[in-house]
Amino acid sequence: MTSPARVLHVLKTYRPQFTGEGVFLERSSAVMQELARDVAHELLVTHTPRPEGTAWNDTPAWCSTVARVTWLTNGPVGDLRREAMLCWWFLRNLHRFQAVHFRTHADWYFLTYVMSRLAGRRLLLSATLDDSLPVLIGHYRPLWRRLAARGFRLFDGFISISPRLHAQSQAVAGGRCHLLACGITVPPPNPGERARLRRQLGMGATDPLLIFVGGLCARKDPAALIEAMPAILAQHPGARLLLVGPPLEADYVLALEEAARPLRGAVIFVGEQSDPHPWFASADILVFASRLEGFGTVVPEAMAHRLPVVARRLLGVNESFVLEGETGFLFEDQAGYLKAVLRLAAEPALRERMGQAGAALVAREFDMGRIAARYLGLYGMAEAIRTPPAGTPETRLGATASILDRRFHTPAAPRPESEPPLLLTMVDAEEAFDWSRPFCREARDVTSMRSQHLAHRVFERHGVVPVYLADYPVVSQDDGRATLREMLRGGHCEVGAQLHPWVNPPFTETLDQANSFAGNLPVPTELAKAAALTDALGEAFGQHPLIYRTGRFGVGPRTADILKHLGYAADSSVAACWPPAMARGEADAWAPSRAPHWVDREQSLMEIPVSVSLVGRLAGRPARHIAPWLFHPGAGRLPGLAARLGLLERIRLTPEGMTLEEAKRLTRALHAAGHRVFVLTYHSPSLVPGNTPYVRNLAERDAFLDWLDGYYAFFREEIGGRNASWRDVRYPTQRGAERVAAE
Repeated sequence: MTSPARVLHVLKTYRPQFTGEGVFLERSSAVMQELARDVAHELLVTHTPRPEGTAWNDTPAWCSTVARVTWLTNGPVGDLRREAMLCWWFLRNLHRFQAVHFRTHADWYFLTYVMSRLAGRRLLLSATLDDSLPVLIGHYRPLWRRLAARGFRLFDGFISISPRLHAQSQAVAGGRCHLLACGITVPPPNPGERARLRRQLGMGATDPLLIFVGGLCARKDPAALIEAMPAILAQHPGARLLLVGPPLEADYVLALEEAARPLRGAVIFVGEQSDPHPWFASADILVFASRLEGFGTVVPEAMAHRLPVVARRLLGVNESFVLEGETGFLFEDQAGYLKAVLRLAAEPALRERMGQAGAALVAREFDMGRIAARYLGLYGMAEAIRTPPAGTPETRLGATASILDRRFHTPAAPRPESEPPLLLTMVDAEEAFDWSRPFCREARDVTSMRSQHLAHRVFERHGVVPVYLADYPVVSQDDGRATLREMLRGGHCEVGAQLHPWVNPPFTETLDQANSFAGNLPVPTELAKAAALTDALGEAFGQHPLIYRTGRFGVGPRTADILKHLGYAADSSVAACWPPAMARGEADAWAPSRAPHWVDREQSLMEIPVSVSLVGRLAGRPARHIAPWLFHPGAGRLPGLAARLGLLERIRLTPEGMTLEEAKRLTRALHAAGHRVFVLTYHSPSLVPGNTPYVRNLAERDAFLDWLDGYYAFFREEIGGRNASWRDVRYPTQRGAERVAAE
């Protein structure tokens, strides 16, 4: 296999016209990426036009594990023109992919299917709603059906998500058919979420809450649920029906709202929710009246949340998991629906028993890891799967953020020109180790933390309150955490997290150079280490850490998802223009944003990069192309020559390896370019001579401290800035209000 291998997924409709298959693609790609990180997933959208206001190179992103989304058209086009555009796109791009998965029959004329087969690509087609193979063939005119049937022989496999669809396709294609139900993955429960949402809805603790999740359209038939509400309210006056989903048919939704109006708030429309899981957690019963589904993913999702379900019987679709009287009830008419809902509303113990049985069935039958592995096998990429160690729990991560993928980035609100620039001091609080030797798990000496008072003499003169980004050896040993506890109690510092994988349990990975970068680890391993560090910090200092850094700036493709999962508010794992070894040759790696920015659409996780830049006469746009070879380890004396000539130099805001004049030059250049937030960083062991290459004796330590003293004075007197906390950047309004109140 080439690296990375790529799978092309093709959908007719995608966001904002969302479909269940699009939802499943996003969720399954996240788990496939965890199993096989060397396999990339891209999406081509054939019928939904590109979202309005976006250029071809500025497409929005919703899923961090779908590496690229391409919309074929910018607006409505005819069938023949769309076919020509589709063929042209395949001619130009098919060479990049090893497998092509048409998740809907998007090419009526079979031309791209022929191209894929001639190119030797694995070719698969999914049936997800009413599009089994016989149904698709039946859409053609009788004269062309025999030819269409021969055309479908081009596919290596047909994937069906329900027994009914599988049986129908198997009758035509036999052994090339595969039954793969949609896998289910749900995030861990958030304590207190249920009570909070029910208070928001004005409901008591025992009032039955019915929930429907899905698009508001005639096919899903939420009107039947509203029609039954008066009879339910007659016996349970506090009952509510919650409709969660986007309005897909405007006239139909108006009719729903009109029908709900006499019920005086008993029917609640909450619209489309980017994360519906908290709403599941708030409810007591899932009610689902859809008349046509390929699978109906929301039903087993609700079961995973321990909800009993009441669903319309769909032959060959939901009888295998909505087990009558065990995990829920199936109905065929309004009387059957009312009977089931009223019984469940009246019997909390029955709801509890069915909820537990449903959750167990979902865990047994719809495990996303197992289903994702089967997909990778059908793509011919089973050998790329990296099996996690035995006993590794499901990550249940989202895929909604990325520190590396700029599609997810939004600039933070700029600081007003009337306010002074901010200087943040971040100290990598870590163990001492020999930087010239291989990584060693036994290197755990943190006695240098006792010497931090030397820097604090400087800090006190300038009003600096640093944040110590502490790693596991510091947090887990008294020699490290005792000093931090004392400074924390006195208000002299803040504490965050720093992950050094080689000394941070659990130890399941090979100890080598590549795995010293946390982002290179398997996602479950990176998550487990970050979770262990987070828990250790909470135990040591009595507070949940909110800011994080990956040691060696080794951020990975899912680091942001991990941080959101663990409840972090900010990250500082990016050193612009200082990419790790594996990315040195990529021009884009030399030009990430140096300013604070959000790394998710919800704007809940902020990246605060370390201050680094290319400075000099060539520091404009061409620098990103010059830098990879100029600062390559084999470039010899070229970087020094370029710096002496004032052409180009790379400077990081640190007393380690940088002169005070270089730091001033960097600061002036960034300030002139409009930067208002500066991040100074160094390693805690540098305060003991001999621990790092930057401080080898007492004289060099004195110079190190003088550097800090001189820089803080420069930043205040020449730049007109002030020292600040990372919280002033992440929570500017809140911190500003606190500062005014204190004054």
